[in-house]
Amino acid sequence: MQGIRTALRKLPPSTVIKLLRKVFAMPAPTARLILNDITKPRKSHKPWIRKVRHQDWSGCWIGEQVSLLTDDQLSERIRLADVVIFNVHGGGFRIGKCTMYMDTYIGWIQQLKQAFNFQVMIMSVDYRLAPEYRYPSPVEDVVRAYEHLILHLCVAPPKIITIGDSAGAALILETLFITHDPSMFEIVTDDGDDTYSGGGPLISELPPPAGTVLVSPLVTDETSAPSWQDNLKHDYISHHTAKVIKRDYFVNDNDENDDLPPCQENNHVLGIAKLHTGFQAFLPTHVLMYLGNLEVLRDDALAFSYKAAEDGVQWTTVVEDCVHDWFCVREVVKDKSILDRADRVFVDFVYRAVGNHGNSETRRYSQALHTVHEEEASGDNDDTDDDDDDDVVNGLGDISLSTSSSSGKRSKSSSLLYV
Repeated sequence: MQGIRTALRKLPPSTVIKLLRKVFAMPAPTARLILNDITKPRKSHKPWIRKVRHQDWSGCWIGEQVSLLTDDQLSERIRLADVVIFNVHGGGFRIGKCTMYMDTYIGWIQQLKQAFNFQVMIMSVDYRLAPEYRYPSPVEDVVRAYEHLILHLCVAPPKIITIGDSAGAALILETLFITHDPSMFEIVTDDGDDTYSGGGPLISELPPPAGTVLVSPLVTDETSAPSWQDNLKHDYISHHTAKVIKRDYFVNDNDENDDLPPCQENNHVLGIAKLHTGFQAFLPTHVLMYLGNLEVLRDDALAFSYKAAEDGVQWTTVVEDCVHDWFCVREVVKDKSILDRADRVFVDFVYRAVGNHGNSETRRYSQALHTVHEEEASGDNDDTDDDDDDDVVNGLGDISLSTSSSSGKRSKSSSLLYV
């Protein structure tokens, strides 16, 4: 499979998009087999990965040379970190792993160090996947991991940045929603008990992080927005994919094993899009969102961002002429200058969120980023794969976003940044 993985990384973005469209439509076991092999960490990634299997969470720590650290050294590195990124991967709740975007994750760490001399650690979370584990099992896993980070590792929320892409963004949103007022929720565990084995409440009330980054967030299960019609021909997310996710992840009314209480069915994150106010209660002061102008989820995510900004959240949205999840799945981006711009925004956002948490002054500006014609990417210089299979905007106030008109047509601007 090494040769196949190497060849896939050299495919043009248009071919990668076609491949992802087929993979996401496959049954979960088959899709996982293919995607896990394609995204498997390479040899150069291994020193950056320290895998974790804890009773509270599983996944990995990602950081410079973390594979060589003892447990005590790892704890000290986490304690001394300037920024701790709490990361939840996407994959439609059905596929994906905590190491699936290693080049992207390492890039975040390196760029924050280069720009601001920040020492960064990433806590990348694995969660149980559908259809074997339906809602709310993945939510419970992410909530427990976030609890562990704050309550057991004692990482101060003002230096935490939560990041999620696609379904991972949905899980981040729900985690923040639940932990800001746990009394509103009841999570049913696999054994039917609503407490930890040690006693006490299942969920703790937790303060929000310094900032949140949402990459192509899934905020609703509706597929009626104009972008669903306009962008189906471009994106790798299809109506069929949406139906598969809904079928595999959520318990439906005809499921004989449906033992969720009625209130639980209405509390999942794909209903948060129906909120009109109250966003400041559970979102951090600073939120950054990356969207593709060519993705089907665009309009629903923008509508969500508008409401949050109107409610007082300092929301930054970056829109580029790309498909779903382009900021993490960088193989779908042909013009690499798009990624360079996006990375600069990311680094600046983290600096502002961590440096000004709680007492920041809103900066308001609108900047249309120049259009860059796409060019072929340069040759692939990736190092060889490791064969070890056991390694486990929106505008604020009077600023408007012009990615689409009322009829849903795309604008001529290919990239926009709004703060």
